[in-house]
This record gives sequence, C-alpha cells and structure tokens, in this order.
Amino acid sequence: MARRPAPIAIVGLSCRFPGSVGPDAYHRTLIEGRDLFSPPPRHRWPWCADDRIAVPKVGALADVLDFDNALFRVSPREAETIDPHQRVMLEEAWLAIGNAGYRLEDFRHKTTGVFVAVYNPDFQFYAREGDWDEISRMYLATGAAHTMVPNRISYVFDLKGPSEVVDTACSSALVAIHRAVEAIRSGECEQAIVGGVSLLLEPSRLVRLQELGLLSVTGESAPFDRESRGQVLGEGAAALVLKPLENALSDRDTIHAVIHGSGVNHQGAASGGLTRPSASAQAELIARTWVRHGLDPRDAGYVEAHGNGGGGDLSELLAFQDVFAEGLRIGSVKGNIGFLEAAGGLSQIIKVVMAMRHRIMPATRAHRHLVEDTALRPCAVDVLRDNTDIDDLSSGKPFLAGVHAYGLGGCNAHVVLGEAPPRSEDGYEHPLPFLLSGDDDAELAATADSLLQWLRRTPSASLPDISFTLAAGRPQQRRRAAFFCLSKEALAGRLGSLAHGLEQAQAEVATTVADDDLRRAMSRWLDGVDIAWEDLRLQGQRIELAPAPLRRRRFPLPAIAGVDLVSEGRRASA
Repeated sequence: MARRPAPIAIVGLSCRFPGSVGPDAYHRTLIEGRDLFSPPPRHRWPWCADDRIAVPKVGALADVLDFDNALFRVSPREAETIDPHQRVMLEEAWLAIGNAGYRLEDFRHKTTGVFVAVYNPDFQFYAREGDWDEISRMYLATGAAHTMVPNRISYVFDLKGPSEVVDTACSSALVAIHRAVEAIRSGECEQAIVGGVSLLLEPSRLVRLQELGLLSVTGESAPFDRESRGQVLGEGAAALVLKPLENALSDRDTIHAVIHGSGVNHQGAASGGLTRPSASAQAELIARTWVRHGLDPRDAGYVEAHGNGGGGDLSELLAFQDVFAEGLRIGSVKGNIGFLEAAGGLSQIIKVVMAMRHRIMPATRAHRHLVEDTALRPCAVDVLRDNTDIDDLSSGKPFLAGVHAYGLGGCNAHVVLGEAPPRSEDGYEHPLPFLLSGDDDAELAATADSLLQWLRRTPSASLPDISFTLAAGRPQQRRRAAFFCLSKEALAGRLGSLAHGLEQAQAEVATTVADDDLRRAMSRWLDGVDIAWEDLRLQGQRIELAPAPLRRRRFPLPAIAGVDLVSEGRRASA
C-alpha cells in the first residue's frame, strides 16, 4: 500500500480583506453576515475624470498605499516606485511570521520557500505613464516586476528556499498552496510562506470585466443563486506559514489547521471553450486529491467553494454531486467580500481555518434559491444559509473540509483541510520565567506596556504560552528585564512597573523555582548572553504575542505625465 503523503500544518496566518484586518476580525465580519462592499476607490485615480465604471460596489481595502518602509530598510525614494502589491505582501508575510510566534532570524536558519499568487497588472500602467524622474525610473525595473513580489520577501528576510510567482488566474492562491506543500514534501524547503495579493489601482480592468458582463450591476454577489447577476470584484492580501505537522508538533507551534491533501489539474479541451469551466475535470481532480491522500470524499463535512455568483457556479455544483455524499454542505465567502482574484483562495482557506478555531461556520450571504438545471439533483448540495456549528457538519467524525477553485483559463485546484490535533494542557506548580528586551530603556518600557495592554485584551491567553513565546519567539536585544510569575495578575503588576520605569532589569532566584539550569540561564541572559531557550525545559507553545504596530506612511500613486489634475477635477465636478 502506498504511503500516505505527510500532512502539513498551518502555523501562521495574516490577512487584510474588505471590512477587516486580521483573521479574528475577518471571522467576526463573516459571522455577522455583513455587507462589506463599498463604492469603487476613485480617489486612487484622480487623473481620470470619467472612468466609465458602472458597477456600484467593489470589495475595497482602506490602506493599500500605506507602507512601513523603515521596518524593511527600504528608502522612501525606492518605496514610492514599488508596486503596492509588493509592499502589502511584504507586510503580510512579516505579520504571518509574527503570528506563528517566531523571530525573523529563526526563519533564516531553515530553508524557507516563498510562493505568492499575484497576477493583477494595474501598476504596470503607472510604470509606463507615471510622471517619474530618471532616478525613480531606475527603481521601476524591480519595483514594477511581479517576480519581485516573492523575491523581495526572500531578499528582505534572507530566505534561501524556492521563491516563485504563481499565476493561474482565479485558482492561483490554492495552486500556490499546492506548490508549497509539494516543495516541503520533496525536501526543496523545510517550511514555506504562501501569499496572495490583488489590489485595484486603476479603472481599466474593472471596465473590461464590466463590458464582458461578468460583474454584478446590482452591487451584490449571490453565490449559487438562480437570480445572481454576476460577481463583485474585490481586493485583499493574506499569507500563511506552512511546515510538516510532525515538525510543528516538535517545535511547539500553534497549529491552526492541517492540510491533508492538495491537487491541481487542467481541464484540457473538455469544456469546449478556453474560459468555460469543466464539471468533469473538476470532479476528476477532487476525487483524485482525496483518494491520493488516503481520504474518502464522502467524509467531507463541508466544502468552501469558488462560487462567485457567475456562470461557473453550475459546473462546480455538478462536480460536487459526482464526488461527494448527497446533501453536502457548501458555502462561499464571495457573497461577503467579493472575488479577490489572486487572494481569493486564501480568503477561502482562512475562512475555514477560523471557523474550525471558533467552532462555527459562517453562512453564505445573499444566497436564496439554488441554481436550477436538469442535470443537478435538487438535494445534491445544501448551501449554508445560517451560521452552523462545526459539530453539526462533522456528524461525529473528525471534521474535514474541501476548499475548491477553478481558474479562468482552465486550471483547477483543490485543498483538503482538517482540524489541528488536540492539545494537552499541562499544569504548572512553579513560577514561570518572563523575559523582555529592547534597544534601550524607553523601548523596553514600551514593550512592557504593549504586552500589558495585549494581556488585558486577551484574557484567555495561557501563561505558559506567554512565557515560552517571550523566551523563544522574541528578539534578544541589548536592554533586558526578566522575572518569575505564577499568575497573570502578578505578570500584569510586573509589566506595569516596568512600563512606568519603577522596576529595573533583574532576575529572581527564589527557592520556589526548582530548575537550577533555568535560573542560571536567566542570569546569563541578563548579562547579555543569547540563550537557546527552546533547548530548556520550558512549558507552553508559540503564540502570536502583542504584535508590534506597523509604522506606515503614505506613498501615493504617481501623477500621470501630461495630465493637469486641477483641470481634470473641474471637469469631473462640472
């Protein structure tokens, strides 16, 4: 019998989607069933008095032109020439690493691949038509190139694994996950960052899609609904950190979910049209992906579908009815945030991951009546119209979910997700060590205050997890403080004193701390010696801990050569 491919753990994640920043905020907006669409962001193209956009709404982000260039050691002069897709993706990768509870230097010590889904060409317009000076034009050679989206991440973070753009149109993000999974399994890299990003920077692409009749003129996307009038285009960015499940367990990572399988195929000429989805090709891929990984597709409790409210919905439903059990529960996030192009697959993945964490799957917004067709059995699928408990979806079995996408040119992708293994909670009798550092006293005090505020906002955080992540997942800087605590109340008191300058760096050697090695290590650490805390017998696991805020500044898109914005503005308001 063939050996089952090794499962891959998702240990870090970050996202910016319409109406939310961060995975927890994203989940809340979906549970609330909110309409997260807004008018097209015309303030980004003031040079265009008549953009000919007729669709009333898109799924827009608020801050795509803001960037923390200092964090990544990018000069302001170069930053203004870098495609916002690169800038946003760089920040999301950094946030995902922090969410995983790691320092950047930890990633440099392992072969880390970077796979980013991106295909939106909007910035190319500004590279050609922008009013750049000669120095700026030199930077555009790298600033405007899609290959630099992953390559810049690899360069800035000093990562030496594969570094690749993935472009299969609408399925790009799931294909990027598949490429990362296969690279890890084959030994090309020990772990991987997977990203996806798409932004609306100028109006011409919206107009072309509108003229093709693909976009909803009502401003609503209704997945799998017989009355749907098309899709709503959106923008977003997200990143995941992946590694083998076995390694994630030994590294004491927080495991958000497990990728049990992934697969990719092309439909060939089966559909009779380059851009027409093939139900049979999608069904073949889904069945092969589950079976190749030793799984039965009839055990699927849920599928997060491509379902964009367009003409391809029926082909997807026909594929599902051929492979999965009758009455399969399905859904699509596109009714909330729209179709996010290269970032769309990650919006699907993170929706399911957060649903497993919070034990409730969000409803599919705007779905009312299922698509009708003589080939579709009425009870083949059940589109979730209400938020649903995960236990009700799993029917007493380990919960497994499919995530599915098809690309405009015929490339299909499928991923099988499962829940993280249960975690054993060990008790603790002795005080735990807490280590903080900064470049100087002011930064050390600010770090203590940031952690104190986070502790107040996160009452469910485990004390051993906080202790372990501070030791193993934070930079070991020059000015240091360390102490032992046995309760969150005691920790809050010590942090407050340190934040207000009432406490000096010290290490307590109380007899209640039983581990002599730990006391000696803390004393050496305070003397400036860097310690491999992972090698000591600390309790807890890595968590996202009081992430440092990004200090962004605005880098606007360039003026267009030969366009008088004052005159254009007067014509637009006339």
